[in-house]
Amino acid sequence: MRNWLQQHAPRDLNIPPDGRPLNNETQERVKEFRRLLGAQGWLAPTWPKEYGGGGFSPAFAEVLQEEIQQLILPSMGDNSRWIPAMMVWGTEEQKQRYVLPALRGETITWQAFNEPRSGSDLASISTSAVLEGDEYVVSGEKAFITGRFDPDYLWTLAVTDPDRPSRMNLGILMVDATLPGISIVTKRMLAGSERTIVLDSVRVPKDSLVGLPTQGWEIAQTILEEERGGYAFRSNEDATIESIRQFLQQERQ
Repeated sequence: MRNWLQQHAPRDLNIPPDGRPLNNETQERVKEFRRLLGAQGWLAPTWPKEYGGGGFSPAFAEVLQEEIQQLILPSMGDNSRWIPAMMVWGTEEQKQRYVLPALRGETITWQAFNEPRSGSDLASISTSAVLEGDEYVVSGEKAFITGRFDPDYLWTLAVTDPDRPSRMNLGILMVDATLPGISIVTKRMLAGSERTIVLDSVRVPKDSLVGLPTQGWEIAQTILEEERGGYAFRSNEDATIESIRQFLQQERQ
C-alpha cells in the first residue's frame, strides 16, 4: 500500500497554508489522484463495491488512513456527510447517479444549506424551489462554504412550499453546479476563505429532488447527525487551526 501511494500520489503541490481554494492545476492533480484511489475502492474502503467502495475491512481502512496521513495532501473531500443521507432517502437510481461517481473520486459535492441572513437557523432559509412542469426553478443565495475544490454538484436545501409551516416546507435537491444561473464568489477571510453561491432562476430537473418535496428538514437532520462522526482521510478535521499553524510556521521561517 505504501509503495503504491508513493508511486501515484502527487508531489510538490501548491497548497495555500491559510485554507484558500486550490488553484486549477493543483485541483486537477489531486482530483486525478482521487480518481485513482476511487478506481480501486480506496477512497471509501469499507463501503459496498456496488456503490463505488472497496468492500474492505475496517482494519484495512485504518491502515490506509494512517498511510495517507503521511502524504502532503489537502483534505480530498468528505464523503461521510451527504452520502449516508442519500443512501437513506434517495432512490436506487439516484444512488447510482450520485453516490457511485462520488466514491470513485469522479465528482465533488458541496453542502449548500446556510444563507447570509439565516445564521445557524436552517429553518429560516429563503432560497426557493418552485415546481414548473418537470423542473424546479431554484433562486436564492448560499454562504459559509469552505470547499477547497470547485464543485460538480450542490446538495441544496430550499423552500418547496411557502404555504406550509416552518421546517415542514423544505426540500433537498442535488443541483448540477454547471447549470446556467449559478455563480460562485470566493471571499478572502482572515484565515482561509469562504464561498458564496448565487442561484438565479436555475432550472433543475424534477428527479433531482431527494425524498418527498417537503421532507428536507428530516433529511437535513440525518446529515447533521452524521456530520459529527466518521472521517474522510484526516483524523484532524479542524482545518482552520491546522491552516493557522502552517501559516505561522511559514512566517517564522
